Amino acid sequence: MTVKEKKMKKIMTILSLVGVLAFFSDFVYADDHSQDLSNVANVQVNVCKLNEGVSIEEYNKVTEDYIKWSKRNNVETFYARHFPLFSHGNTNNPLTYDFLELLGSTHEISGEAWDLWLNTKDGQKLNARWQAAANCYPKMATGVNLYSNEEALEKADERVVKWNWCSLNDNISAEEIMMEHAEMAKNFEGNDLGIIGWAALIPRLGGANAPGDFAHILVFSDNKSSMKHQKSIAEGGWRDYRDYEKQYASCRGEELYDVQILNR
Repeated sequence: MTVKEKKMKKIMTILSLVGVLAFFSDFVYADDHSQDLSNVANVQVNVCKLNEGVSIEEYNKVTEDYIKWSKRNNVETFYARHFPLFSHGNTNNPLTYDFLELLGSTHEISGEAWDLWLNTKDGQKLNARWQAAANCYPKMATGVNLYSNEEALEKADERVVKWNWCSLNDNISAEEIMMEHAEMAKNFEGNDLGIIGWAALIPRLGGANAPGDFAHILVFSDNKSSMKHQKSIAEGGWRDYRDYEKQYASCRGEELYDVQILNR
């Protein structure tokens, strides 16, 4: 395996997790901390709502043609779609989107893809079809791999994912919470909590209105596994959550998404 192939394999592991997306928008690139994070990848997040009269089946045709286009132009990405299952929305505060799309690659591939998308006839035709099918807001983020069961992740093209947006507590440094997450990750090895991956997503381009500084993303093979994790919290794990929020970061609470892997 070449060095390039090894790098892409590592990136695809990260993207498989966030298809899904630890840390925070104010330090990953500020103060040159980026060299501390070797397990990172570029993640584009599309926040999408179908246009009136457009079905998900019709939208899927655009998605399928996009994937074919990306392969023809050597800008293929990892592609996953997240449908909200248990969200924070309610009758007084309904969700403003239908689903999230996560497209992951190297930063170089992402940049090349956007140049082709905006500056070629084929790219512009697809862009017009995309905008006619849905109203999507693309964002750019950094994905960080904290724990992965690669064998389990490779098996599941459908999975469930918990998102939890958090913001750093006052007087907590990036280095302190990075060390805490590294210690927490040690406990995930061989865990029996149903967790097959733990990643984080850091908002970058277009992320000013993100729900927090960073998002924890826990990956499960199915709902049964995610409920196993919920049981562990109810039976005492809530104390760890309480201590984490008291010491390191305040979080909004978990949301559960049903995830489909569209392209690896």
